[in-house]
Amino acid sequence: MSKSTRRIVVFVVLTFGLMYASHGLIALLLARTSIEWNSFPLNLLAIVGGGAPAFAALFMVYKLYDEEENKAYWERVFLFRVPWFWWVVALISPLIIGLMANVVYHGAWWHPDLEMTAIIAFPISFAVAIFAGGAEELGWRGILQDTLSKKTNLIMTGALIGVLWGIWHGPLFLIDVFTHYDYAFSTYMLTTVVYSLLLTLVVYKTTSVMLAVLMHASINAFGNLGFGIPMEVHGGLIALFAVLIVVLAAALRFVEREQELNAR
Repeated sequence: MSKSTRRIVVFVVLTFGLMYASHGLIALLLARTSIEWNSFPLNLLAIVGGGAPAFAALFMVYKLYDEEENKAYWERVFLFRVPWFWWVVALISPLIIGLMANVVYHGAWWHPDLEMTAIIAFPISFAVAIFAGGAEELGWRGILQDTLSKKTNLIMTGALIGVLWGIWHGPLFLIDVFTHYDYAFSTYMLTTVVYSLLLTLVVYKTTSVMLAVLMHASINAFGNLGFGIPMEVHGGLIALFAVLIVVLAAALRFVEREQELNAR
């Protein structure tokens, strides 16, 4: 087994192991004991599972990476000097995608009923989302994309991470205390593939893991604000996601081909 393959396996095993073990224990405790949801033990287990990609990344960087690789990893994590265009893509595209999805779903122009308190609180929601969601990208992009992209093309890298990302959330669809319990899993999987392809593009063009963290936080924060994608089986949404996947796949192939030509 090559070093890169071994790293992919270690990351996936740690990430899925922590998530499924912690949330399996949550389900068991809720079913067999009087411990209530939002109690300290269950919150701690939720953090362990939800932060699994980040925890796996930290373990790998400090245990499996040499000094030079460790330094390069953290340089990518804290890289913020990138062209302004990619800042706009990372921070605003989740809002645009959410808006398009809701317009398609409702069949007409749409906007959520926003309260002033929610708008004022948005910066706080965004800051919280950096840790509660965004930090996952320390693993998905910082480790997995970086390693996978050396073994396969960008489209395959983005699609594979999107599928793994969706399946990794599986326990949340089986435990009724989580909002995912009422989601349509098929629709959710399409959204993770779409966002993964876009994240793959952003990180490939900038090499910035920080930008991926902030984009992931933007997805969650705008979702909390009311611009989340409706998680129901809907023909229009499926068509929209199919178009987005094709467009993003074409964009990834274009930039990869451009890089290949420049390298000659």
